[in-house]
Amino acid sequence: MNNLRQTIHVLSVLAWALWMGGFTFFTSVSLRVAHKVLSETKEFGFVTAGVTDRLNVIGVIALLLLLAHLVAHWQVLVRWRRFLLGFTWVILAVTLALMFNIHNAIDAVLNLQQRVVVDYDAFEPVHRHYKQVATAQWLAAVIHLTMMLTASRPASSGDQHAG
Repeated sequence: MNNLRQTIHVLSVLAWALWMGGFTFFTSVSLRVAHKVLSETKEFGFVTAGVTDRLNVIGVIALLLLLAHLVAHWQVLVRWRRFLLGFTWVILAVTLALMFNIHNAIDAVLNLQQRVVVDYDAFEPVHRHYKQVATAQWLAAVIHLTMMLTASRPASSGDQHAG
């Protein structure tokens, strides 16, 4: 792996870790603790909105680095790995765009200043859609990282490139 490719590899893995690691910790630990501690669980949704907005911005930066990784490694990857990395990158990009859109829809039914949900009936289906998109995004991200990390292993006899 040449120096530029190696640098891009490290930076993209770190960006992935910040984005998906932050998301995973927040959803698996912070949300559960907050719901146990706070008597009104709906209140924590306003914290979630702020956290996920920041995670989405981190996601944009991570996606750019993941794309740089894909471009830098394109020639040394076998076709199936290029396809899978490209496919999961597109899923990540689409789900991140959807996340921005869903946040706008959620914000439309919230009054952030007064910290109240203006329309619970509209909030629930949008929030459910958010969770579905987030799950798809997380799964694509895990597959993408797996492909990135295993691509750097030495080639086996059946794999002409490190891909």
